[in-house]
Amino acid sequence: MLKKSLATLLICGSLSPLLAIAPPSVADPGYGGPRWGANLDNLNLTPEQRQRLQAVQQQYQGQMEQTRNQLRTAKTELRQMMSGNASEDQIRSKYQQVRQLENQLASLRFESMLAMRGILTPQQRQALAAQMQQRRPGNRPMKPQQ
Repeated sequence: MLKKSLATLLICGSLSPLLAIAPPSVADPGYGGPRWGANLDNLNLTPEQRQRLQAVQQQYQGQMEQTRNQLRTAKTELRQMMSGNASEDQIRSKYQQVRQLENQLASLRFESMLAMRGILTPQQRQALAAQMQQRRPGNRPMKPQQ
């Protein structure tokens, strides 16, 4: 019994980073939140560009919030299943659901960023990239493209 409990604790402990609920904040760069807005303030946007960027943000905001809520719920359920009596197949199925929701959220973020990128001029994109680079934790350089 002790071995089984210890094994369960080890498994749950090793999976906890995967299951941590840390939904992206509206303030995350790239989300279209306040930090994104602060970055845009220095780009000399036209009123039309501002309006179009706001429309893109509104277009994706509802979908992203709904997906984030579904993901949060699925992760909670997965944690409960890991500590409960669910079968391995049930746990695997829930894990696949979590991964699918994570991918769906990442795709929504990517599509919204592409739409926003399409509104900016090449010079504005370069200026935005430089600003975002400066705001990165530790001001680490981005990984080179391969």
